[in-house]
Amino acid sequence: MFFLYYTTFKYSTIKDKYLGVYYYAGIASVVLYSILTIFINKGYLQIDHAPHGSVTLISDSVDTNVSISSSHYCCKGASCKVKCFLIDGKELAWPLDKDSVTISSFFKERYQTIHPGLTITESSQETQYYSEKPEAMDIKVEHSVHSRKSTTTGTQRTMQGRLLAHNGTVIKQFNSFERADRLSLMDIIEASGMGSLDETSDSPNGNNKAFRRKGCLMIVNIFYQNILSSVFGTTPLTYTYTVERVPYTPHRTEEIIPMVTPSVWNSKVPLNSVTAEERYTNPQHRLLRKRYGVHIKFVQSGAIGQFSFSHLLQCLATSMSLITLITTVGDIIALYLLPQSAYYRQVIYGMQEGDIVDHTQSEIELQKKAE
Repeated sequence: MFFLYYTTFKYSTIKDKYLGVYYYAGIASVVLYSILTIFINKGYLQIDHAPHGSVTLISDSVDTNVSISSSHYCCKGASCKVKCFLIDGKELAWPLDKDSVTISSFFKERYQTIHPGLTITESSQETQYYSEKPEAMDIKVEHSVHSRKSTTTGTQRTMQGRLLAHNGTVIKQFNSFERADRLSLMDIIEASGMGSLDETSDSPNGNNKAFRRKGCLMIVNIFYQNILSSVFGTTPLTYTYTVERVPYTPHRTEEIIPMVTPSVWNSKVPLNSVTAEERYTNPQHRLLRKRYGVHIKFVQSGAIGQFSFSHLLQCLATSMSLITLITTVGDIIALYLLPQSAYYRQVIYGMQEGDIVDHTQSEIELQKKAE
Protein backbone atom coordinates (compact mmCIF):
# COMPACT_ATOMS: atom_id res chain seq x y z
CA MET A 1 0.00 0.00 0.00
CA PHE A 2 1.41 3.38 -1.07
CA PHE A 3 0.82 5.13 2.24
CA LEU A 4 2.67 2.53 4.32
CA TYR A 5 6.19 3.93 4.16
CA TYR A 6 8.84 5.45 6.41
CA THR A 7 10.80 8.59 5.55
CA THR A 8 14.36 9.22 6.69
CA PHE A 9 17.17 11.58 5.74
CA LYS A 10 20.52 10.91 4.19
CA TYR A 11 23.57 11.57 6.33
CA SER A 12 26.95 13.10 5.56
CA THR A 13 30.23 13.21 7.42
CA ILE A 14 32.18 16.45 7.63
CA LYS A 15 35.82 16.12 8.64
CA ASP A 16 36.10 19.18 10.86
CA LYS A 17 37.67 18.79 14.30
CA TYR A 18 35.95 21.85 15.75
CA LEU A 19 32.53 20.54 14.78
CA GLY A 20 33.50 17.15 16.15
CA VAL A 21 34.53 18.62 19.49
CA TYR A 22 31.28 20.60 19.68
CA TYR A 23 29.12 17.59 18.79
CA TYR A 24 30.66 15.03 21.13
CA ALA A 25 30.99 17.53 23.98
CA GLY A 26 27.31 18.33 23.57
CA ILE A 27 26.34 14.66 23.56
CA ALA A 28 28.45 14.03 26.66
CA SER A 29 26.77 16.99 28.39
CA VAL A 30 23.31 15.63 27.58
CA VAL A 31 24.24 12.17 28.89
CA LEU A 32 25.60 13.70 32.10
CA TYR A 33 22.50 15.88 32.47
CA SER A 34 20.25 12.84 31.99
CA ILE A 35 22.12 10.87 34.65
CA LEU A 36 21.88 13.75 37.11
CA THR A 37 18.21 14.37 36.39
CA ILE A 38 16.99 10.79 36.41
CA PHE A 39 19.18 9.14 39.02
CA ILE A 40 20.66 11.84 41.25
CA ASN A 41 17.67 14.23 41.30
CA LYS A 42 15.26 11.29 41.01
CA GLY A 43 13.39 12.57 38.01
CA TYR A 44 11.46 9.30 37.88
CA LEU A 45 9.55 10.33 41.01
CA GLN A 46 6.43 12.45 41.21
CA ILE A 47 7.14 14.77 44.14
CA ASP A 48 4.54 16.56 46.23
CA HIS A 49 6.02 19.77 47.64
CA ALA A 50 2.78 20.95 49.27
CA PRO A 51 1.23 18.01 51.12
CA HIS A 52 -1.92 18.35 53.16
CA GLY A 53 -1.65 18.04 56.93
CA SER A 54 -2.83 19.14 60.32
CA VAL A 55 -1.16 20.31 63.53
CA THR A 56 -2.57 20.16 67.04
CA LEU A 57 -0.91 22.01 69.91
CA ILE A 58 -1.46 21.24 73.58
CA SER A 59 -0.07 23.47 76.32
CA ASP A 60 1.78 21.54 78.98
CA SER A 61 3.50 23.04 82.00
CA VAL A 62 6.53 25.02 83.04
CA ASP A 63 9.35 22.73 84.06
CA THR A 64 10.49 24.37 87.29
CA ASN A 65 13.47 22.02 87.50
CA VAL A 66 15.11 23.62 84.47
CA SER A 67 18.02 25.81 85.50
CA ILE A 68 17.47 29.22 83.88
CA SER A 69 18.95 32.35 85.35
CA SER A 70 16.26 34.98 85.85
CA SER A 71 18.05 37.24 88.31
CA HIS A 72 18.75 39.91 85.69
CA TYR A 73 15.06 40.62 85.04
CA CYS A 74 13.15 38.86 87.83
CA CYS A 75 12.46 40.92 90.95
CA LYS A 76 10.35 39.69 93.86
CA GLY A 77 11.02 42.15 96.64
CA ALA A 78 8.46 44.56 98.07
CA SER A 79 10.32 47.51 96.60
CA CYS A 80 10.35 46.10 93.07
CA LYS A 81 8.64 48.21 90.44
CA VAL A 82 8.35 45.36 87.91
CA LYS A 83 7.97 42.06 89.68
CA CYS A 84 8.27 38.48 88.44
CA PHE A 85 5.85 35.61 89.00
CA LEU A 86 5.89 31.90 88.24
CA ILE A 87 2.78 31.38 86.09
CA ASP A 88 1.02 28.12 85.28
CA GLY A 89 1.53 26.79 81.75
CA LYS A 90 -2.17 26.84 80.86
CA GLU A 91 -2.29 30.55 81.60
CA LEU A 92 1.13 31.28 80.12
CA ALA A 93 0.34 29.75 76.70
CA TRP A 94 -2.49 31.97 75.49
CA PRO A 95 -4.01 32.22 72.98
CA LEU A 96 -3.62 28.60 71.93
CA ASP A 97 -4.91 27.91 68.43
CA LYS A 98 -4.80 24.86 66.23
CA ASP A 99 -1.39 25.61 64.77
CA SER A 100 -0.09 28.59 66.74
CA VAL A 101 0.51 29.61 70.33
CA THR A 102 1.83 32.62 72.21
CA ILE A 103 4.03 32.08 75.24
CA SER A 104 3.91 35.27 77.25
CA SER A 105 6.98 36.74 78.90
CA PHE A 106 5.76 40.20 79.95
CA PHE A 107 2.37 41.56 81.06
CA LYS A 108 0.63 44.88 81.50
CA GLU A 109 -2.69 45.00 83.33
CA ARG A 110 -5.25 47.71 83.89
CA TYR A 111 -8.75 47.51 85.36
CA GLN A 112 -11.61 48.96 83.34
CA THR A 113 -15.26 49.72 84.01
CA ILE A 114 -17.79 49.75 81.18
CA HIS A 115 -20.82 51.87 81.95
CA PRO A 116 -24.18 51.71 80.11
CA GLY A 117 -23.70 53.55 76.82
CA LEU A 118 -20.19 52.02 76.44
CA THR A 119 -18.40 54.70 78.39
CA ILE A 120 -15.13 53.19 79.62
CA THR A 121 -13.15 54.35 82.62
CA GLU A 122 -9.77 52.92 83.55
CA SER A 123 -7.76 52.64 86.71
CA SER A 124 -4.99 55.20 86.89
CA GLN A 125 -2.32 52.65 87.78
CA GLU A 126 -1.04 50.00 85.39
CA THR A 127 0.52 46.84 86.75
CA GLN A 128 3.55 45.42 84.94
CA TYR A 129 5.29 42.12 85.62
CA TYR A 130 7.37 39.38 84.00
CA SER A 131 6.68 35.67 83.86
CA GLU A 132 9.43 33.60 85.42
CA LYS A 133 11.21 31.04 83.24
CA PRO A 134 8.91 31.12 80.20
CA GLU A 135 11.73 29.36 78.31
CA ALA A 136 10.92 26.22 80.31
CA MET A 137 7.36 26.13 78.96
CA ASP A 138 6.63 22.89 77.08
CA ILE A 139 4.28 22.54 74.11
CA LYS A 140 2.99 19.16 72.98
CA VAL A 141 2.85 18.87 69.20
CA GLU A 142 0.83 16.31 67.30
CA HIS A 143 0.77 16.43 63.50
CA SER A 144 -0.10 14.33 60.47
CA VAL A 145 0.51 14.57 56.73
CA HIS A 146 -1.08 13.25 53.54
CA SER A 147 0.39 13.53 50.05
CA ARG A 148 -2.02 14.81 47.43
CA LYS A 149 -0.17 13.00 44.63
CA SER A 150 0.20 9.57 46.22
CA THR A 151 -1.17 7.38 48.98
CA THR A 152 1.65 8.28 51.39
CA THR A 153 0.38 9.28 54.84
CA GLY A 154 1.82 9.46 58.34
CA THR A 155 1.70 11.03 61.78
CA GLN A 156 4.43 11.90 64.22
CA ARG A 157 3.55 8.68 66.05
CA THR A 158 4.58 6.59 63.02
CA MET A 159 7.61 8.62 61.90
CA GLN A 160 11.03 9.57 63.20
CA GLY A 161 11.77 13.25 63.52
CA ARG A 162 14.48 15.75 64.41
CA LEU A 163 14.73 19.34 65.59
CA LEU A 164 17.50 21.08 63.67
CA ALA A 165 19.48 24.12 64.72
CA HIS A 166 19.98 27.11 62.47
CA ASN A 167 23.32 25.66 61.29
CA GLY A 168 21.88 22.21 60.57
CA THR A 169 23.02 20.36 63.71
CA VAL A 170 20.57 18.11 65.51
CA ILE A 171 19.21 19.54 68.77
CA LYS A 172 16.66 16.86 69.60
CA GLN A 173 15.41 13.62 68.09
CA PHE A 174 11.89 12.24 68.25
CA ASN A 175 11.42 8.50 67.88
CA SER A 176 8.84 7.68 70.51
CA PHE A 177 5.73 6.40 68.76
CA GLU A 178 3.54 6.50 71.87
CA ARG A 179 3.25 10.19 72.71
CA ALA A 180 3.27 13.68 71.25
CA ASP A 181 6.46 15.60 70.56
CA ARG A 182 7.47 17.97 73.33
CA LEU A 183 9.08 21.27 72.36
CA SER A 184 10.10 23.82 74.95
CA LEU A 185 10.44 27.51 74.21
CA MET A 186 14.13 27.10 74.99
CA ASP A 187 14.42 24.50 72.18
CA ILE A 188 12.67 26.80 69.72
CA ILE A 189 14.86 29.78 70.62
CA GLU A 190 18.01 27.68 70.18
CA ALA A 191 16.82 26.31 66.83
CA SER A 192 16.11 29.81 65.54
CA GLY A 193 19.69 30.95 66.11
CA MET A 194 18.65 33.62 68.60
CA GLY A 195 20.76 33.62 71.73
CA SER A 196 18.05 34.38 74.30
CA LEU A 197 15.02 36.52 74.99
CA ASP A 198 17.32 39.06 76.60
CA GLU A 199 18.84 40.12 73.28
CA THR A 200 17.85 43.59 72.13
CA SER A 201 14.75 43.58 69.97
CA ASP A 202 15.11 44.68 66.33
CA SER A 203 11.53 45.98 66.28
CA PRO A 204 11.18 49.48 64.78
CA ASN A 205 9.55 50.61 68.03
CA GLY A 206 11.73 48.43 70.25
CA ASN A 207 13.40 51.37 72.03
CA ASN A 208 16.41 49.15 72.82
CA LYS A 209 14.26 46.82 74.90
CA ALA A 210 14.74 43.07 74.94
CA PHE A 211 12.68 40.45 73.10
CA ARG A 212 11.41 39.44 76.53
CA ARG A 213 9.73 42.82 76.80
CA LYS A 214 8.62 43.34 73.16
CA GLY A 215 7.97 39.80 71.93
CA CYS A 216 8.80 38.23 68.55
CA LEU A 217 7.43 35.89 65.87
CA MET A 218 8.82 32.38 65.27
CA ILE A 219 7.92 30.21 62.26
CA VAL A 220 8.34 26.48 62.88
CA ASN A 221 8.43 24.53 59.62
CA ILE A 222 7.63 20.81 59.73
CA PHE A 223 9.28 19.31 56.64
CA TYR A 224 8.31 15.78 55.57
CA GLN A 225 10.40 13.74 53.14
CA ASN A 226 10.96 10.21 51.91
CA ILE A 227 13.45 10.83 49.09
CA LEU A 228 16.44 12.73 50.48
CA SER A 229 17.93 9.91 52.56
CA SER A 230 18.35 7.31 49.82
CA VAL A 231 20.43 6.99 46.66
CA PHE A 232 17.65 5.26 44.72
CA GLY A 233 13.91 5.02 45.35
CA THR A 234 12.17 6.15 48.51
CA THR A 235 12.51 5.57 52.24
CA PRO A 236 10.05 5.55 55.16
CA LEU A 237 8.57 8.98 55.81
CA THR A 238 10.49 11.23 58.24
CA TYR A 239 10.18 14.86 59.36
CA THR A 240 12.32 17.71 60.63
CA TYR A 241 11.54 20.84 62.62
CA THR A 242 13.33 24.02 61.57
CA VAL A 243 12.73 27.43 63.14
CA GLU A 244 13.09 30.91 61.72
CA ARG A 245 12.56 34.17 63.55
CA VAL A 246 10.80 36.82 61.47
CA PRO A 247 12.87 40.01 61.77
CA TYR A 248 11.45 43.36 62.89
CA THR A 249 8.25 41.74 64.16
CA PRO A 250 7.25 42.26 67.81
CA HIS A 251 4.22 40.50 69.19
CA ARG A 252 1.52 41.72 71.54
CA THR A 253 -1.98 40.48 72.14
CA GLU A 254 -4.75 41.71 74.42
CA GLU A 255 -6.82 39.55 76.73
CA ILE A 256 -10.10 40.59 78.32
CA ILE A 257 -10.90 38.98 81.67
CA PRO A 258 -14.47 39.76 82.83
CA MET A 259 -14.87 40.55 86.53
CA VAL A 260 -18.01 40.04 88.61
CA THR A 261 -19.79 43.37 89.14
CA PRO A 262 -20.50 44.45 92.72
CA SER A 263 -24.25 44.66 92.11
CA VAL A 264 -24.39 41.09 90.89
CA TRP A 265 -21.95 39.87 93.50
CA ASN A 266 -24.01 41.30 96.35
CA SER A 267 -27.29 39.95 95.01
CA LYS A 268 -28.73 36.75 96.30
CA VAL A 269 -29.47 35.19 92.92
CA PRO A 270 -27.02 32.57 91.55
CA LEU A 271 -24.49 34.07 89.17
CA ASN A 272 -25.55 31.71 86.37
CA SER A 273 -29.07 33.14 86.49
CA VAL A 274 -28.01 36.70 85.63
CA THR A 275 -29.67 37.77 82.39
CA ALA A 276 -28.14 39.68 79.50
CA GLU A 277 -30.28 42.70 80.40
CA GLU A 278 -28.86 42.74 83.90
CA ARG A 279 -25.33 42.45 82.59
CA TYR A 280 -25.54 45.24 80.03
CA THR A 281 -27.68 47.70 82.03
CA ASN A 282 -25.29 47.68 84.98
CA PRO A 283 -21.64 48.69 85.08
CA GLN A 284 -19.31 45.89 84.04
CA HIS A 285 -15.81 45.42 85.33
CA ARG A 286 -13.01 43.75 83.49
CA LEU A 287 -9.26 43.33 83.47
CA LEU A 288 -7.43 44.38 80.29
CA ARG A 289 -4.25 42.32 80.09
CA LYS A 290 -1.64 43.06 77.42
CA ARG A 291 0.59 40.09 76.73
CA TYR A 292 4.06 40.33 75.17
CA GLY A 293 5.83 37.15 74.21
CA VAL A 294 6.94 34.68 71.58
CA HIS A 295 4.28 33.87 69.02
CA ILE A 296 5.00 30.45 67.48
CA LYS A 297 3.41 29.56 64.15
CA PHE A 298 3.64 26.00 62.77
CA VAL A 299 3.60 25.42 59.00
CA GLN A 300 3.93 22.19 57.02
CA SER A 301 5.82 21.46 53.81
CA GLY A 302 7.67 18.55 52.31
CA ALA A 303 9.07 16.53 49.43
CA ILE A 304 7.11 13.30 49.28
CA GLY A 305 7.84 11.20 46.20
CA GLN A 306 6.36 8.20 44.43
CA PHE A 307 7.52 6.43 41.25
CA SER A 308 5.85 7.79 38.12
CA PHE A 309 6.37 6.25 34.66
CA SER A 310 5.16 9.46 33.00
CA HIS A 311 7.81 11.52 34.81
CA LEU A 312 10.48 9.05 33.65
CA LEU A 313 9.28 9.41 30.06
CA GLN A 314 9.41 13.20 30.36
CA CYS A 315 13.04 13.04 31.44
CA LEU A 316 13.93 10.74 28.53
CA ALA A 317 12.02 12.92 26.07
CA THR A 318 13.87 15.99 27.32
CA SER A 319 17.21 14.26 26.76
CA MET A 320 16.29 13.23 23.21
CA SER A 321 15.13 16.77 22.47
CA LEU A 322 18.46 18.16 23.64
CA ILE A 323 20.34 15.74 21.38
CA THR A 324 18.19 16.85 18.44
CA LEU A 325 18.87 20.48 19.34
CA ILE A 326 22.62 19.88 19.40
CA THR A 327 22.46 18.25 15.96
CA THR A 328 20.36 21.08 14.53
CA VAL A 329 22.71 23.75 15.86
CA GLY A 330 25.66 21.81 14.44
CA ASP A 331 24.03 21.75 11.00
CA ILE A 332 23.42 25.50 11.14
CA ILE A 333 27.04 26.16 12.11
CA ALA A 334 28.38 23.89 9.37
CA LEU A 335 26.15 25.16 6.58
CA TYR A 336 25.96 28.87 7.35
CA LEU A 337 28.60 30.05 9.82
CA LEU A 338 31.91 28.35 8.99
CA PRO A 339 34.28 29.75 6.35
CA GLN A 340 33.67 26.63 4.26
CA SER A 341 29.87 26.83 4.59
CA ALA A 342 29.29 27.58 0.88
CA TYR A 343 31.45 24.60 -0.09
CA TYR A 344 29.57 22.35 2.37
CA ARG A 345 26.18 23.42 1.07
CA GLN A 346 27.20 22.88 -2.54
CA VAL A 347 28.52 19.41 -1.89
CA ILE A 348 26.00 18.15 0.68
CA TYR A 349 22.88 19.13 -1.21
CA GLY A 350 24.20 17.47 -4.36
CA MET A 351 25.88 14.40 -2.95
CA GLN A 352 24.62 10.89 -2.51
CA GLU A 353 23.91 8.92 0.60
CA GLY A 354 26.96 8.18 2.71
CA ASP A 355 29.37 10.59 0.97
CA ILE A 356 32.16 12.06 3.10
CA VAL A 357 33.16 15.73 2.78
CA ASP A 358 36.78 16.63 3.59
CA HIS A 359 37.51 20.33 3.11
CA THR A 360 41.25 19.85 3.77
CA GLN A 361 41.82 18.28 0.37
CA SER A 362 42.78 20.47 -2.52
CA GLU A 363 40.04 18.98 -4.69
CA ILE A 364 36.53 17.86 -4.01
CA GLU A 365 36.72 14.24 -3.00
CA LEU A 366 33.61 12.16 -2.66
CA GLN A 367 34.14 8.79 -1.15
CA LYS A 368 31.38 6.32 -1.74
CA LYS A 369 30.53 4.02 1.11
CA ALA A 370 30.15 0.39 0.28
CA GLU A 371 26.59 -0.64 0.02
